[in-house]
Amino acid sequence: MVKVVAARVRLPVFSISHSESFQILSALPVPQPSSLVGSLAYAIGVAENKGLRALEEVYGLVRKSELLAARAKPFGEETAAPPLVPSALVVRRFRVADKAHESKEKGERKPIELLSNALSSGSFEDAKRIIEVKLVDAFYREYVMGIELLCLWVFKSWAPPEHVVRLIHRLGDTESLCTVTDVTISESQLLKKRLVETSFPAPWLEGVRVVEGSYYPVKLCNEVRELTLYIVPLRIEVERRNGLRYSTIRSASVTIDYGSEVTVCETKWGDLVIGR
Repeated sequence: MVKVVAARVRLPVFSISHSESFQILSALPVPQPSSLVGSLAYAIGVAENKGLRALEEVYGLVRKSELLAARAKPFGEETAAPPLVPSALVVRRFRVADKAHESKEKGERKPIELLSNALSSGSFEDAKRIIEVKLVDAFYREYVMGIELLCLWVFKSWAPPEHVVRLIHRLGDTESLCTVTDVTISESQLLKKRLVETSFPAPWLEGVRVVEGSYYPVKLCNEVRELTLYIVPLRIEVERRNGLRYSTIRSASVTIDYGSEVTVCETKWGDLVIGR
C-alpha cells in the first residue's frame, strides 16, 4: 500500500512555463510534476523552518523512490467541470531594479539617472521611452485562467500531514497564487497493468499506443526535473459564445496500451501511471 496526498487547489490564473520555450514563455495547460514537487517542498520548508534545504530533501525522496509521483489535472468530470482558458493576460518584464543601475560604457549615464531627470522635469514621454525601450527585456509570460485543479502526490510510506500541504500558496511563477481548499490522505494499491485508463499525465514509454481518448503530447519536467515526454489527457477546443471565439481546456480520459505491464497507483480519481 502507498499513501496518496490529494489537494484541491483553487487559483484564478497560473503560469507554468513550457520547458522548451525561451523568453516568450508559453504556458502549460496543467502543472508539470517538477512544479508540484517544488510547491510541496516550499510548504515543507515553511512548516519545518528549513527554507531551500527542503527542496533538496524532497528531491532526495524522489531519488530514493519514497515520493513515487506528482501529477495534476483539472478538477471535476469532463462535462461538469468549468474549463481552463488561455488568458489574454501576458506579463511583460521591466528591469528597473537591476538593468536601470548599469551603464554599458564607462562614463555613460545610468538609465535610472535619466529616468529620474525625466520625471523631475515632467518629461513623461521621455520617461515612458526609457522604461519601455531601455529597460524592457524579451521576457513575456502567458497565463491560464482556471477554477480548480486536483493535485496528487504518491508516497511509498511517509506522507506530509494535512496542515503542511495547506501551506502551498502558489503553483508556477510568483504571480500564480493559489488556495488549497481541501486535503485528503488515503492509502491505495500499486498494481501492474498493460492497458491503463487515466485522466492524469502519463509518461510516454517505449512501445506505448493511445487506444482511445483526446490527449496532448508534450515534454514536461518529471519529478527530478528531467525533460520527459508525457501523454496529457485533455480536450483543447475552440468554443463560441455570444459571438466570441475562445480556446478551452477540459479534462479528458485516455486509454493507453503500454505494450507491457507498468506500475499503476489506483485512486478514487482514477489510475495514475508511475512507470515501469
